[in-house]
Amino acid sequence: MNVRSAGMNTASVVIPKLNGGNEKNTEQGIIPGESEQEQQTDAPSASGSDSEAKDALPENSQEPESQADSSANATKPAKDSKASVPKVVYLTFDDGPSKYTDDIVAILNEHGIHATFFVIGSQIKGREDSLKAASEQGNYIGLHSMTHDKNILYKSGSSAKFLKEFSKVQGMVEEITGTAPWLIRAPYGSMPQIGKEFRNDIVKAGFKMWDWTIDSKDWKYTNHPDKVMQEIKSQTHRDVEVILLHEKKQTVEVLPQIIEYLTNKGYAFAVYKPEQHFSVNFADDQRL
Repeated sequence: MNVRSAGMNTASVVIPKLNGGNEKNTEQGIIPGESEQEQQTDAPSASGSDSEAKDALPENSQEPESQADSSANATKPAKDSKASVPKVVYLTFDDGPSKYTDDIVAILNEHGIHATFFVIGSQIKGREDSLKAASEQGNYIGLHSMTHDKNILYKSGSSAKFLKEFSKVQGMVEEITGTAPWLIRAPYGSMPQIGKEFRNDIVKAGFKMWDWTIDSKDWKYTNHPDKVMQEIKSQTHRDVEVILLHEKKQTVEVLPQIIEYLTNKGYAFAVYKPEQHFSVNFADDQRL
């Protein structure tokens, strides 16, 4: 485990290594899939759960979208014969960049940790500086499509429009940060929208795809950060957790408590690193 000071814009990072297997849930229960709500602001948002909803725009919430409960298996870090490997958690934030990006990054810096941000192309204009700063301060910038529009991305049944959007936002992020990211998160999650043939096309395009192991439901609990905290507490039990969060007011408010809780539970915080990729997707497709 590498531990460096926050003042150097680095974080306490545990890098998982592939061990050829997946962590299986040792407790009963299913972790909900991402839920999303349609919102009336300047660009689309992400989530998905147990009611039928429309596509989302970050900030004001309405009805969540329906989706079957899902849980992704995260490959465990390889065990070290000399020392036990600590539990690892990845904080991931969807739907940025937004007016909350700088606040989230500031909290991460204060605690000496980093996170993974999945950004929407239509959100980037006017927030290039926030995106660049987040990247330069050690966070990973992933991709979350251009439009976040379910009808555009999935209705045709083909992967063509989906891949076109991700290629476009990839180019935008590369222009701002100097790096072309290949890690994507499918709006509304990969299940049930993305089947085997669709996944084959994503693999051929060279992308990797993360879902999550914990849905914080911060999209749902507007002005109720305490309920977001309750969701995380009730779902945290694996050695490797990938937590779905969004760039929202209630998330910013509860983030310090989330970090404190996970730290007390013995988790080390990690940021996604392409050279140390491991699988976290609902289909348990090891190619992604």
